[in-house]
Amino acid sequence: MKTENKKEQLMVLTDLITVITDSRDSNGKYAIFEERVPPLGGPPPHTHPDEEIFYVVEGEFEFILNEITNSFKALPGSVVHVPSNALHTFKNVGNTQGLMVVLLSPGNLLNYFREIGTVINESEEIPDLNEVPLMEKLDIGTAFKYAPKYDIKFVLPEFIHE
Repeated sequence: MKTENKKEQLMVLTDLITVITDSRDSNGKYAIFEERVPPLGGPPPHTHPDEEIFYVVEGEFEFILNEITNSFKALPGSVVHVPSNALHTFKNVGNTQGLMVVLLSPGNLLNYFREIGTVINESEEIPDLNEVPLMEKLDIGTAFKYAPKYDIKFVLPEFIHE
């Protein structure tokens, strides 16, 4: 059975992206998508040239912006602005899926999502976004492989070995 929503949908790491406006429809000025994030879902800390504005519709998120050790909560109605190339990340810290509307400018990051994500053709392909995702099933290697093409830099914690 095909999904009733004919909009483009992608599973990108832990999150379901539903494209509302593609940058091709805005003369390369912006892209807009919905992002459904399962509990504990979200990307590793990173930077990229696109500017982002997150509007939290549902759920409880924790964001990091510029300072890796300084997080802040974002609840429904919150707006978080991430300037171009700012270090940032977010995580759904609630017990159910969260929903954000994201504005990208100029929208090139959406093309990265298309390269690393899985196209959703049928609603049955969408995992239960109210469950914590199985991190061992994520293809993180693809995200790292295509990151340089889009000038995305991941900032991973250093581990101390004794």
